[in-house]
Amino acid sequence: MVHSPGRMLSPSEIYENFDALAQQKLVGGEFGLALMEAVGAPRVTITKLKDEAATGSFSWTRMLRFETVALGDADRALERMKAEAASAAKTKRPRLLVAYDGEGIAAHDTKIGDDIHEGVDVLPMEAEFFFPLGGHERYVPAPERQADVRATKHISRFFDAVRDANPDWATEADRHAMNLFMVRVLFCLFAEDVGIFEADLFKSALIQSTQVDGSDLAAFLDGAFVHMATEPAKRTQPAKGWGKLPYVNGGLFEETSPMPTLDSRCRKQLLACAKLNWRTINPDIFGSMLQAVVDIDKRGEMGMHYTSPSNIAKVLNPILLDELRAELEKAGSNRGRLHELLKRLGRIRVFDPACGSGNFLILAYKDLRAIEMEIFIRLGEFAHPVVKLEHFYGIEIDDFACETARLGLWIAEYQVNENFRQKMGKAPPALPLTAAGRVICANSATADWLDVCPIDPEKETYVVGNPPFKGARNLTKEQRSDIDRVMGGKIKGHKDLDYVSIWFYKSTIYSMSTGCKYALVATNSLVQGASVASLWPFILKDLEIKFAHRSFKWTNLASNNAGVACVVIGIGAPSQKIKKLYDEGSVRDVDTIGPYLAPNVSTVVEKRSSPIAKYFPAMTFGNQPNNGDALLLDRSEREAIVSDFPQASNFIKRLYGSGEMLKGSERWCIWVTADNEEQARKIEPFNSRFNIVRDLRMNSTRAQSVKLARTPWAFDPQNRARNHMIVIPRHSSESRNWLPVDVFDNSSIAHDSTFAIYDGDIWAASVLSSRMHRLWLDTVGGKLEDRLRYSNQLVWNTFPLPTLSDRRKDELEEHWWEIDRARKEAGFGRTLGDLYVPKTMPPDLRRAHEELDETVEAIFGSRKYRSDADRIEHMLQLYERAIADELGRRA
Repeated sequence: MVHSPGRMLSPSEIYENFDALAQQKLVGGEFGLALMEAVGAPRVTITKLKDEAATGSFSWTRMLRFETVALGDADRALERMKAEAASAAKTKRPRLLVAYDGEGIAAHDTKIGDDIHEGVDVLPMEAEFFFPLGGHERYVPAPERQADVRATKHISRFFDAVRDANPDWATEADRHAMNLFMVRVLFCLFAEDVGIFEADLFKSALIQSTQVDGSDLAAFLDGAFVHMATEPAKRTQPAKGWGKLPYVNGGLFEETSPMPTLDSRCRKQLLACAKLNWRTINPDIFGSMLQAVVDIDKRGEMGMHYTSPSNIAKVLNPILLDELRAELEKAGSNRGRLHELLKRLGRIRVFDPACGSGNFLILAYKDLRAIEMEIFIRLGEFAHPVVKLEHFYGIEIDDFACETARLGLWIAEYQVNENFRQKMGKAPPALPLTAAGRVICANSATADWLDVCPIDPEKETYVVGNPPFKGARNLTKEQRSDIDRVMGGKIKGHKDLDYVSIWFYKSTIYSMSTGCKYALVATNSLVQGASVASLWPFILKDLEIKFAHRSFKWTNLASNNAGVACVVIGIGAPSQKIKKLYDEGSVRDVDTIGPYLAPNVSTVVEKRSSPIAKYFPAMTFGNQPNNGDALLLDRSEREAIVSDFPQASNFIKRLYGSGEMLKGSERWCIWVTADNEEQARKIEPFNSRFNIVRDLRMNSTRAQSVKLARTPWAFDPQNRARNHMIVIPRHSSESRNWLPVDVFDNSSIAHDSTFAIYDGDIWAASVLSSRMHRLWLDTVGGKLEDRLRYSNQLVWNTFPLPTLSDRRKDELEEHWWEIDRARKEAGFGRTLGDLYVPKTMPPDLRRAHEELDETVEAIFGSRKYRSDADRIEHMLQLYERAIADELGRRA
């Protein structure tokens, strides 16, 4: 068991300790002390409590009250302990109360107010309950979600028991059978608590008709499932305890599937699940949480990973629901209009081609049924619902997610119908089940969507969803193959697109075939950098952006989740209707929305070989070793060579790449030109390194490298400043508000992990250091994982800075030297990267940048920017105007 004195244990170590604790047979207070040790309670405290713990019970002031009780008395003892704690002063109340009966515990958290009642064998699943004893605070779900989390934990234990009883189930067919089995059990648990079955019917049948050792549990469930799949008139087998279970149908029990082996542990965990109140489970997130059941890596934050309804609403409302609600409002009590709206609801199809466990489909179904019910209430009549599960389509690659999506839709249908019953006095019968949507298990990237949701001129189709976000440089081999198969030969630069681009491409194709509108979530990389020039001309050739949510954090309820920067984009056939642009809680009506999600600007920024601002100095790559790492030296190598060959110092220059600039690391390079090569070769270490470079280049598969083998002393290119160079890293953290630019004298060399302006006017360093330029990089540049990726052709050469007067250039140069001064005065030992960490940025340096920004914004014009989005919009307008002027001059 892990226990490191003086060190707080990590959650992973605590989970491991609880696994070990569950295997031990400890009695009385010995178990209580072991519990404390497992979470990393102070060793000195554990030692002090040993004598008291020997009596079976002990108290750790304000932290723990532990009692050993008779077998079966834990629950009663806990209620007494809770009453005692409630009557004590808050300053003397223990955080946790634990009653232990030798086989299980009953425990209460006095701060949070929740209880657990568990056997020791499953205690590891509740390890986080005891985190406070080790110095960690617990993640606590919202009160309305505690039942969801508790249910998921119990189902996880049941799943683990079934999995362990079937170690040979390893094929895809086995996994499908396991998934189907789990979903069928979940339906039964839910059905008996909400009224689909008689109350406690399934649980009672389990208790009364199966042995404690679980030996007949599999046979019982197999028979029960067959019974529920068979119409009463066609049943031939005798009922064995399941006779009262109703006919269910709807496809849930229709498929013939192998039954897993089940044992006493399986039975015990299934009965524990049956004791829960499944009526309180939220179907909107049911499937997402249950996916954690079969994905053990997600168990650490069980039930906290799902897309929030408020984020899903960002997709569903503007693409469909807002319009329907507006029609309902306009209809008022007009029966004709209400019937027309009802007919429209019956025509609507919702298709999520990356549906996961069905969150979007479930919420869309519930919202459409809510509008339908309001229509019926206004009409004062009730007909069979026109919004049907069969109008909801999905594709999902994960088999279990498919099954849980169908289950979630069934549960949503039942709950909506019960709401109908309460408000209108009647509702469709719960059983037999209807078809649970048309959700298929397939790779959506390669499946033909028209096979799943075919063309139907009589229907009104909406594609919605939250496709996979994976970045272009993190794709698996299969995902790269998907991108090649879908977009290869059709989209230029497709290999550099994120995986989510497949769904935008296929949605565009599908929209052209069906006339549908679509609204999808994507990482904001899709509307930045080279992705825009690659993908958006294809999308916007025949379609337009109907609405968009500018970049926001797409968070889930994980306690440590910072959120992913996302956008939501709705697309459809062009029309004259006003477009909606959402940004930081506000909405703006605009005529058009461009691919950068800026209003009334449709131009795509493309790479240029020269600056659009003609007076800008040229920016080039730094110098690439090109199989020439032997030309690079660290500090010790440099000192060793110079010690033996003093003349070598004439050929060694300080090298600056991104790492050297930002982290302050030290690297040097051998810098030789054609006119001093002969002298350099006389220095033996140099000559040896040149030979290494020559051989590497000669053996390269790149023609350029082979060509450079003739000059093994040279970089590619071989650029050096006469006086100074302005250098910018190719990659930089997106958390920085300004780019970490620097200026070096002519004794330094720029590595190819940077871009450089050689001997350019110093005012250019200020332009690069401005917030406006940083925002331009955000918009048109690229990203590598979570780092900004600079480009001379795409960022510097396209930056639409208005023409500078000599006075403005002088002002900008003064700003640069003020920034340089502030850096130097910030203190010795702080690297350039350190200086630009937002939370710890020196106030004087921040002020210098802010003063620069005021000047740069004044150069851009007199308008007062309301937000960064406003700044970006203005720069795109200036870029569009500059391109138009350039084309006009050519004409």
